[in-house]
Amino acid sequence: MKKLVTTYGKTILLIAALLLIQGIKAQTQQDKKASDTNWIDEITSRVTPYGSLRIGAGFAEKGEIGISNNAPRIGLRLKHALSKNEADNFNVIGRIELGLNLVSRDETVEFAVDPGAGITQVGDAVFTRLGFAGFSYRDFELTFGKQNSVYYELGANQVDKFSAFGGAAIGVWNISDGGVSGTGRANQLLKLGYASSGLKMGIQGQARNISTNSKSIDTYGFGASYTIDGFAVGLGYNKVLDGVDDPLPNQAKDGDEAFVASASYEKDRFSVAAAYANLKQHQSLGDTFYDASGIEFYLGYVFSKNKRWKAATGFNYLTPDDGSGLGDFNTAFAIGEVSYAFKKGSKIFAAAKIDQSKDTLGDNRNQSVFGIGIKFDF
Repeated sequence: MKKLVTTYGKTILLIAALLLIQGIKAQTQQDKKASDTNWIDEITSRVTPYGSLRIGAGFAEKGEIGISNNAPRIGLRLKHALSKNEADNFNVIGRIELGLNLVSRDETVEFAVDPGAGITQVGDAVFTRLGFAGFSYRDFELTFGKQNSVYYELGANQVDKFSAFGGAAIGVWNISDGGVSGTGRANQLLKLGYASSGLKMGIQGQARNISTNSKSIDTYGFGASYTIDGFAVGLGYNKVLDGVDDPLPNQAKDGDEAFVASASYEKDRFSVAAAYANLKQHQSLGDTFYDASGIEFYLGYVFSKNKRWKAATGFNYLTPDDGSGLGDFNTAFAIGEVSYAFKKGSKIFAAAKIDQSKDTLGDNRNQSVFGIGIKFDF
């Protein structure tokens, strides 16, 4: 009970801080004409609060009904110039993002493969999604902390477009939120990024020090993407150096290696994206890790004149390689959804997951689900 009170107290304090910052910014903007050197305005100009409340209700084919989180979060983006000459573009940057467990996680009606939290935080009322600081100089960024991997940002992110149900076939969230292996929101990450004229590149290394075979860099990864005239291609690679043969939940597997390639095209009302992943000892079934290949596909079209109504479809397919000893086991489902967008990225949606995933004996292992949800950004 004490832990629950503490975590909810933290949530209330953070929300109050976000509202206070917004109020201070509004007030100081009014007072700026009277005093261009107002110190409060100087501080709040460096901090940008944001949030996204996401929740859904699902109906499984055997009759179960569930209310589920869909990765809600609140956070702060920070940027402070280190030079009076803005042309130098040398800044301290940072980000703090907390996930919110609005309702208990529903294992039958699940809206997202990504649980939102790290392996030790699943079920907490408030947990760390992202937390990092660093520097930016012109086209370069150097950051330290818990942050999105280059595997996700540059290789897999192009196909992450569904409101619910996707993200199961290309290895981003293999162990909880992908923080241990380095493919998702990687823990204790050092990352160097470059972005200019449609080209993005990144390299990363983790210093987790939680496995018996300790290395200076416990995992490493790199990625790149290029966008031109609505067409984009990307790739990401990640390798574990300090894995163990029989890992605990917070340890990576020896031999863990992941590669992803993606392509997308977006123009006017039409968008399409696909990603392919080759995974070595990256996915698990119980205590068994296996090699696998996966494909995710997305197709979307805005069909109303006001550009608010959108229909989308696609699928996720992941299958173990031959010789894995898992029989007919696979992950296979199709997705269909319709959404209506409000301002600032907020929307309501209805989505269906037609699940044909098999267990080792070839029987269906998951139920198909129909869900409705809302995403409110601020």
